[in-house]
Amino acid sequence: MVHKLRISSLIFIHILILLHVYYFGSETIGSIDFQEFFHSFIKLGVINAGGLLVIFAFLFTLIFGRFFCGWACHFGAIQEFSWYILKKLNINPQTIDSKLVTILPFIILLNFYLIPNIYYAYQNDWSLSIAMNEPEIWEFLPGFVIGTLTFFIDGFLIVYFLGKKGFCRFICPWGAFLKIPTSLALFKVRKTGECTHCHVCTSECPIGIDVSYEINTFDKVVNSNCTSCMNCTSGCPSNALSYKFSNPLNEEYRLNQFLTKNNAYTHSNISKTFKKIRKSDYYLLGLTLLLGFSIDSLYGMGHFMAYGIGLIISYIILEYSKKYSKPSRLLLTVLFISIFIWHGTVKYSIWNGIKLYNQGDYNSSISNLERVVNLYPKKIGRFHIILSEMYLDSNRFEDALEHAVIAKEINPEHIAPKQLIEIINSKRN
Repeated sequence: MVHKLRISSLIFIHILILLHVYYFGSETIGSIDFQEFFHSFIKLGVINAGGLLVIFAFLFTLIFGRFFCGWACHFGAIQEFSWYILKKLNINPQTIDSKLVTILPFIILLNFYLIPNIYYAYQNDWSLSIAMNEPEIWEFLPGFVIGTLTFFIDGFLIVYFLGKKGFCRFICPWGAFLKIPTSLALFKVRKTGECTHCHVCTSECPIGIDVSYEINTFDKVVNSNCTSCMNCTSGCPSNALSYKFSNPLNEEYRLNQFLTKNNAYTHSNISKTFKKIRKSDYYLLGLTLLLGFSIDSLYGMGHFMAYGIGLIISYIILEYSKKYSKPSRLLLTVLFISIFIWHGTVKYSIWNGIKLYNQGDYNSSISNLERVVNLYPKKIGRFHIILSEMYLDSNRFEDALEHAVIAKEINPEHIAPKQLIEIINSKRN
């Protein structure tokens, strides 16, 4: 009954999303996105629908745990659906046990959402205002192609390689934001009966928590990834679990409750469905950050897609490819690393080229941006316009005209390349 109710809730949420996007629009309520709390409220002081959602979710989590993640998150629902499809296809991925489920989401949260927006608010005027119909629904969302690829990579592929709700566990910054209130929540899954150690609760957990280990060690589920889905309570054959309130003054909090549990996932009933990779954790973290950073923002992709790709490729290089022969593994590693070095070079050149352009160092900027337009497969008119302007300023009219023409071919409706061509031709004559 609980499972059907939760599925109905997730379906209802998707219907509301579709109605908001395609029927109601942004006239009254703008984008309802977690990132609005960081990009609008923390950065600018703007209270909007997304910001209120996060405030409500945070307060709600303090009472009921990460109920929002289990009952209302569309991305979590997609991953559960992906897991269901894989099981139906007789594909049984192992769920990865790693310390990165704590470390990596916090790094993404701090680096992209908390620190830069707090710093901006500190450096600029910050004042409270209300704008419920801002921003537009699609303002911070990728286009159709990137959006579809993000759902495929972070919703399906990451589940195939890393197991149950791989994105929620390893990448999601919103889950990281809700970890602290989850740890302090008044309602938790608690041991209220005699456990038979059948581990059905662990097998039923959609986010890969060793529920049996936790309730028998702490008398409750202390893992901050718990989404209060209640699959474990409704599925327990001995009725040993309940989703139950406890007075916080009577709660016992110990440091080891909040740390990763080295002895979890070892029982013979579940050991084959989980895979420990803790010895590779820091290699995996370093490689994921490096690969994710090298492609983040390229091709219009966002942080979620970039770091999802980085994590999957890092896992393939370090763990998944062990089943291949040594030459094949080496070839695969060299291929992946080469691709990311290529894109890392492009990204650095973009950053350095724009910085030098703004500083007026045109000669150095030209070498960087010429590297970009030669290496980057995606044609960006802006880079050609900047190159054309710098060549024009240096009286290199032929080079300036070449890039202005390319910029016009890329964006034939834009007025900037047309004006540049006119200016260049007038100066040549």
